[in-house]
Amino acid sequence: MSPIFGWLRLRSGSVIAPSIAHGTLNGTAGLALVVLRGGNDLTVGLTGLAGMIALAAANLLLFIYLRRAPLRK
Repeated sequence: MSPIFGWLRLRSGSVIAPSIAHGTLNGTAGLALVVLRGGNDLTVGLTGLAGMIALAAANLLLFIYLRRAPLRK
């Protein structure tokens, strides 16, 4: 999540946006474990395999985006 939070910080010019994103992430990270029945903690939710795949995909997309359109100062 650090690359995404760092990008939010650079893009917004403030720590407010990444702070809100971090709080939202913390508030919803365990939601899948509460709502879904069955499964394993290692495979379900943001801290499980599904979440790690989604985070890796988001970081890869951010990397590709930044290589094509670098941040302006």
